[in-house]
Amino acid sequence: MRRIPREAWVLVADGASARLFRNLGSETGQVRLHQEESLVLDPAEGVMPTVLPADTPLREAEEASFARQLAQRLNQEALGGRFRHLVLAADPQTLGQIRPLLHEEVRARLLAEVPKNYTNARREDIERALAPEF
Repeated sequence: MRRIPREAWVLVADGASARLFRNLGSETGQVRLHQEESLVLDPAEGVMPTVLPADTPLREAEEASFARQLAQRLNQEALGGRFRHLVLAADPQTLGQIRPLLHEEVRARLLAEVPKNYTNARREDIERALAPEF
């Protein structure tokens, strides 16, 4: 994995929750995360994808809606210049739902996609998992 620059955003997510971190580590590749925000699925806020089959279970539809909410948030923040670099870590299904919804500005800032669920992991474990190998 590439080194994660200081001030880069790290979003860890699954289908129902997400944690947004900012890297406060040094430019030499040290990863020291500070949790900025915790996000949870709120079906009332959801934007249901129109491409889901009619027989999709409610939970899957809600997870797809949450992925859409996350993508929209990242798109807005990138277009607003709120971050320069992003690492996106999510379970493979959520990652696959978010990826096609990302604006080109987000994709240009995306350093890495990590197909693993770290939403319930300790901050230290996430730092260790994202630290570059020397």
